[in-house]
Order: sequence, then structure tokens, then C-alpha cells
Amino acid sequence: MRILKLAVAVLLPLALWGGHLHASGFENTGLGTTARGMGGAFRAVADDWTAAYYNPAGYAYIIDNQLGASLGLLHFRNTITPDFVAVDEFGNEYGWGIANGQEVYNFHRILNNPAGGFIVRLPFWGETVFGLSAFQPFDQSLRWRMYALDASMLRTYNEDAVGHPWVPGHHYLVDLDVAAFQLTAAREFMEGDLAIGVGLQLLRGDLWFSDLAIRANPRAEENPSIAVRPWDRVPEFVDSQGRGWGFGLRGGLLWKVSEKLNFAATAYLPLDLTIKGETFYTFIMPKEEFAVVEPNSADYLFVTGEILRQTSDFETKLKLPAQFALGVSFQATEKLMVALDGEYTLWSKYEGLSFAFSNFGSTPQFEQEFFQTDLANPVDWDNAGKVALGLRYELNPTLTLLAGGSFDQSPTRNSTELTPQFMDLGTKKSINGGGILHINQWDLGLITGYYSYPDVSLRGLTDVDDNGTFDNFPGDYKASTYETVLSLGYRF
Repeated sequence: MRILKLAVAVLLPLALWGGHLHASGFENTGLGTTARGMGGAFRAVADDWTAAYYNPAGYAYIIDNQLGASLGLLHFRNTITPDFVAVDEFGNEYGWGIANGQEVYNFHRILNNPAGGFIVRLPFWGETVFGLSAFQPFDQSLRWRMYALDASMLRTYNEDAVGHPWVPGHHYLVDLDVAAFQLTAAREFMEGDLAIGVGLQLLRGDLWFSDLAIRANPRAEENPSIAVRPWDRVPEFVDSQGRGWGFGLRGGLLWKVSEKLNFAATAYLPLDLTIKGETFYTFIMPKEEFAVVEPNSADYLFVTGEILRQTSDFETKLKLPAQFALGVSFQATEKLMVALDGEYTLWSKYEGLSFAFSNFGSTPQFEQEFFQTDLANPVDWDNAGKVALGLRYELNPTLTLLAGGSFDQSPTRNSTELTPQFMDLGTKKSINGGGILHINQWDLGLITGYYSYPDVSLRGLTDVDDNGTFDNFPGDYKASTYETVLSLGYRF
């Protein structure tokens, strides 16, 4: 009971402490050094506490009780060179303050992904093995500053916005963390040849989403003379932060076909998360010094260059994708194991983040529909597959060597929907390697990995849902990722 209480006390803050390793879409790449060192090909191996994530059925064949933790360290090397421009009939370009033509890096920092869990074999229910673990199945974290990096960019629009305290320092941001607290149970069937495991999850979702919407000036139809470029658009900064709870179910099967060959099948079914919180808005209104309008009118509001701010409550539904996977492992020699995994994720279920706003405060009396619009970020993602190949070599009783790689298909194959918040540029390739040091009952692991993406060039602004707001962010996209994972395990 002391071990149980200690494990719960450690696992709870671990899962809520930010994690940012992501595979296709915003799925986590995984956890633990053995699985990550093998490129994620671990479902038919599943012989440590991380089986809760890869294949819960693996718990049934683990003889020792285990307590383990891992920490993933991630370094994004992402750049965008914006081409966020519109061209009028005279060939003049307008970007409304975006840093076009400049190579911009995401905010530089080392991100982390902690996880932990324990396994205990209890003498009832047919030697059922139980475990409790905490990890993050989904996450994403990117921040960009792309607006008014050079003050001169705003001089033809509204110079009052330069340095204004209400204009946020980050303009495009997503910090999404879905933490899972999973209770796992597994047992053997068919005289030790087959095991089935189930994991029940309590999910906690935390979302911080910031966007810059270049919106159509609502006075364009009523008074076109005050809505000529660049005053035909109104920059709106939206900053939303909230959280929510949900449930998930993870199940697996592990079949020992022979002494050397294992086969695995797994499924993951997370339920949708409803996230609620508060939103802050900042509007940079057009400033036309020579416009002739009636004071205290709707037109007046859109020519005086005010910086407006308001708040509201929000609600959004995060539609998490189901996943199905198969795996096989083969003990090629006494020391060498080879494993192969294939997974399929139903990313088509995810439809973007559509925010419903309510309880507005400080809304101007004119054009209230404009200031209270429920902006959406629609996407049309495709289902995606992933293949991983891994090797594990027992060099000696003290050292295990690991190597692997993967091909991870992107769900965002329609590149016209790319935005700075979700940079999944195409099929991602990874190469991983490392080792685990065994000292008595302790296992100390260290692996590293590199992930490469294709370069993507996107041209042309699009408004998919015809709501007067651009749904994409044209430019040149480049990305690569470096990963290091540390782990500590104790067998008792």
C-alpha cells in the first residue's frame, strides 16, 4: 500500500507536467526507452511498464513487480517563411502586418514529456496483473511571432498598434496536452499462450490556443470608400485557455505463437473531450486619418485606429481519433529480437477546433455580430498509417542495445489547410537508437532520435467556409525534430 500511494503521488503531477512529443497529427510518439529506441515497434514485445501504452496484454507475462518512469526531451527545429499576401488588380501586395519574406523560427526551448507507471501481480482473479500509469497520448506545442516584427509594416495600416500592450507577444500558438491516468488489468489464457489486457483511462485535456485572424471589414458593403486596401481587413488576435475531462479505453491481445514468435493486436478508443474556458480578443481597427465619416457611427469605429479588447467564455469539442494496430516480434537469435509494428489512426474524425463563444463583455455597440462571431478552424484530415521496425540486442547481462526507425504518414495531406499551430508537413521518417544499463534490480535507459519532414511550399490564401477569414497560412515550411529519452526502472 505504501508503494501504491507513493506511485499515485508521483504519477499525478507527472502527467499534468507538459509533454510535447508528437507523431502524426498531434499524437504522442510514445514513451519509455525500450519502445522509443526500437522506433515504436513494441506491441508484440510489451515486456515493461510502458506496455500500458503499447499493448496492455503484455502485463500478463511480466513476472516481477515494476516501478518505472521516463522523461522525453524534445527540440523542434521548425521554420516558416510567410507568403501571406493578397495582390490587387494593380499588382500591389498587402499582408496586413505579417512578416512576409522573413524566415521565422518557432519559440526556442527544450520541451519535455514525463511519464510513469507501476505493475503489481496480485494473488486473485486468476493471477491477474494490474498496473497504474500516467502519460500523454496526445499533445502539441508551437509558438510563433509573425506580426509587426518590423514596426514599418504597420505604418500604412495603424501605427498606434506598434508596441501596444494589448497586442500579444505570440501571434500563433497551440499548447495542447491530453493526459491519461490509466488503470490496466491483464491475464493469461490458453495455458500461457494468449493474454488479453484492458486499460481504463481518465483523460484530462488542457488547451491554450492563440490565433491571428485577418478578417474582412464588415463596413465594406455599406461604405466601400473606407474599406479599400489595406483597410479592407481587420486583424483580430484570439487567445483561449481552458480544460476538460473525458474517458478512454485501450485494449490489447498478445499471442505467443511459438517460443520465438509473438503476435499482437491493439485498439484505442478515446472519447471526445469538451473543453471550456475563457477567451481574450484584441482588435486592431483600421486607421484612416483623412476619412470623412460621422462621429460616433459604425463607420467612425472602423477608421479611428482604436485597439479594442473584450472577453468571453468558450467551449470547444476535441474529437480524438481511434487507433488500431498489429505487431509481430521474432527472437532471431539468443540475443537478437526483431519487431515490426503497423498502426492505423482515424484522423478523419478530427474536424479542427470550432469555438462557441458566450457571455461577451465590453462589446462595441456597432457591428456586434462581427465582434461576436464564432470563428472556426475547419480541417479535413485523412486517416493515416505508420510502420515501425525495431531491433533489441542483449549484448551481455549488463547492457541492452536498441535501434529502430519508422515511417509516419501525415493526416494533413491537403496542404492548403496548413497553419502555424499544426505543422504536420508530410510523411515523417525517424531513426532511433540507444541502450539500457542493468544494475541489479535497476534499469537505466538512454536513447536518442531524429525526425525529418519534407519541405512544403504553400501559395495562395483560402477561405474554405466563406466566413471572411483566411483558413490557411501560405509560406515555405521546414521542420525537423531531435528527441532524447531517459528512463529509470526498478524491479521488485
